[in-house]
Amino acid sequence: MKIYGCWALSLCMFWCLAVCGAGMDLQREIDAAAERGGGVVRVATGELEVRPFVLRSNVTLELAEGAVLLASTNIADYAAALGERCFVGAEGTTNIAIVGRGVIDGRGAVFREIDGLKGESQPQALPVLMRFTRCRDLRLEGFTYRRGAAWGCHLRNCDGVVVRGVKCFNHVNNTNDGIDIESANVMIEDCDIDADDDAIAFKTESDKSFAVTNVTVRNCRLASCCNAVKFGTGSYADFRDVTIEDCSFVRAKGNHRFSWWKSIPGVTNRICGIAALALEVVDGGRMDNIVVRNIEMDGYQTPIFVRLARRRDPPAGAETYLRNVLIENFRGVADSRIASSITGVPGLRPRGITLRNVSLVVPGGGTEADAAAQVPEMECAYPESFMFDKMPLPAYGFYVRHADGVVFENVDVKSASPDARKPFVFDDVN
Repeated sequence: MKIYGCWALSLCMFWCLAVCGAGMDLQREIDAAAERGGGVVRVATGELEVRPFVLRSNVTLELAEGAVLLASTNIADYAAALGERCFVGAEGTTNIAIVGRGVIDGRGAVFREIDGLKGESQPQALPVLMRFTRCRDLRLEGFTYRRGAAWGCHLRNCDGVVVRGVKCFNHVNNTNDGIDIESANVMIEDCDIDADDDAIAFKTESDKSFAVTNVTVRNCRLASCCNAVKFGTGSYADFRDVTIEDCSFVRAKGNHRFSWWKSIPGVTNRICGIAALALEVVDGGRMDNIVVRNIEMDGYQTPIFVRLARRRDPPAGAETYLRNVLIENFRGVADSRIASSITGVPGLRPRGITLRNVSLVVPGGGTEADAAAQVPEMECAYPESFMFDKMPLPAYGFYVRHADGVVFENVDVKSASPDARKPFVFDDVN
């Protein structure tokens, strides 16, 4: 049975504190509630500009409908928040929550032009909007978060997380992920995530011994100018027992920076993301038992991208693999001639990949030259669906190479216009 946090504390244990007006010190109210053993800190309707703050154990932050927390625009305010820049932080806490119908606004656009601030895979320079580290029993519910300078919500090495009914619109900078998951026992449901970078990204890089396991994402609308759901790129440890179900992967409403940032031939609609689903293990980690089902997709260049490679090798004596993946009831329309792919490299072969009841429409237009093209291995390259010299690939449906036990069951790929390529091409596949 899956457990996603415990919220059995009696309400009589909570002290209720009202917070309103520009003069209130939000951190002081949170600390006071924690000192009393726990409580609810309420932010009333209206705008409240605050400095970065940290949540404490047994404290719930409640944002009233119409309440807007405005992040400080002074970069100096972020220096002391848990030793790294984030607006909302927590570390090592138990039983914390942010709830309500209000808004957390990172106002991240002000940091775009500051010299020396750059976003990275784990953006330490640009302020992350929310970062929760090694927390237990965390709940985020009902509110909206927007305009972070970098990632929107980073769940780092937590255990027991529920994210329910939240909305995200994160379109300011290139590192604007929606939710980054490096945690165990996580439930994300009924959310609307629209991000300039990946909408939901699974990573194993903060702690290379921490397994991302027992995660469910369901009934969510996910939109991205990059990947709707991505595993990696930081893939040093385990992704295990993850289910993505009953979701729509749709076209983002924001900047679409990838549509102009990458000059990719064969893209039929420049207002699109890169891949709807990207499963990547390239840093010596492991992926096992991933289920993706009941997905509707529109607004991405490539529907499905699966990649096992060796950008970084595993530690001595360790094994890296990508295995036991089920993708079923997946339907969508692609926005480029870059086919879906399942690829390993010599000596590293994804295995046990099943696609069942998949229906895709692709634009077509592939040439004889495309069909005859030699695909480079790119063993150590950064993984993206267009990584193979940005070529369309020799198939218009699925290109599969260096893989074992790949099963296509009731998979239908239709080309909207004539295409000289075959729907499926298999190279060194058992």
